[in-house]
Amino acid sequence: MFYRISKNNMINKIFYLLLFQLAALPSLVCAGGGMPAAIVQVEGAVNIEIAPVVWVTGTVIGRFDSKIAAEVEGTLETVLEVGDRINKHDVIAKVDDTTYHLALNEIQTEVKPIETMVEFFRRESERLEKLAKKNNAAKNQLDQTQTSRDEALAKIRVVKARLAMARDDLNRTTVRAPFTGMVIERFKSPGERVDAGDQIVRIIDTERVEVQARIQQVSYPHVKSGDQIKIKGPSGEVDGLVRTVIPVGDDISRLYEIRVEFDNSNWPAGTAVEIATPIKNKQHVIAVSRDALVIRQTGVVVYRINGEDKAELVPVTTGISNSSHIQVIGNVKENDKIVVRGNERLRPGQTVQIVAGSDR
Repeated sequence: MFYRISKNNMINKIFYLLLFQLAALPSLVCAGGGMPAAIVQVEGAVNIEIAPVVWVTGTVIGRFDSKIAAEVEGTLETVLEVGDRINKHDVIAKVDDTTYHLALNEIQTEVKPIETMVEFFRRESERLEKLAKKNNAAKNQLDQTQTSRDEALAKIRVVKARLAMARDDLNRTTVRAPFTGMVIERFKSPGERVDAGDQIVRIIDTERVEVQARIQQVSYPHVKSGDQIKIKGPSGEVDGLVRTVIPVGDDISRLYEIRVEFDNSNWPAGTAVEIATPIKNKQHVIAVSRDALVIRQTGVVVYRINGEDKAELVPVTTGISNSSHIQVIGNVKENDKIVVRGNERLRPGQTVQIVAGSDR
């Protein structure tokens, strides 16, 4: 009996101790400020220029994209393979040049006799000029000799022009790259006969790429060469520079072509991207980081940190935006400390601890 009573007393003591601790817990919480301090990061609200934009699709293309054709007829001896990289002026293809060598040699043989004839008439003219001062017969012969000399000079000019054309045709049997790039298509193979103008390969400048896109008519007045715009691709966003805007819209779609230069070697030709094109002029607005917005059933809010390091809930209406900031309309001023990290579970009036990396 004594053992049973002792055990019950011990249990009773433990029970009352727990009750006491539970009763004291709310007072301990209140004494600590009601809620534990929340860990947050903040950024200041900013007054910046923003233009409302729309995102339009585009494609990464090579700055130069050419279908290279034969310039003379003949049989192809060599042609580069698809995937071959080439530098500017490298040989793409070679046409059999036997016939062109023979034509050049034939014309070259015509030059020497005519040059000899010109030299003969030159010397004869000099001799007759001396005799012409003494008799009329020599004067008539001088006229005839000078005429023959002039005819020979004209003939040699024609032959030399033919000779230059023959050399040019011979040089054109070697097809060279107009720019550095890569062969991506081959239309003819070694052994095939080609005529002048027949396409042999297609090459693209894979080093210098740009975005080709078509913008809406509403964007056209607000985009010009030299403007900086955002490009969104598979691996994130980069800045682009408008190289040119084609001032001719499509008859059906009413879209205008735009070319945008950018620097990102990870996006090869053919990559699908989006570009942000403005639809109105830039406006000065109060804006916060996109991460500052907290969406609730009652609307959109942000949390502002006051001078006592406590969170204040501020209802806002959103407006225009860019890639990093969005306009907020409400009781928010420039340089207000707005929570951008840790705002998901934050409560109005809660004390906060601002961590490093914040814009204090």
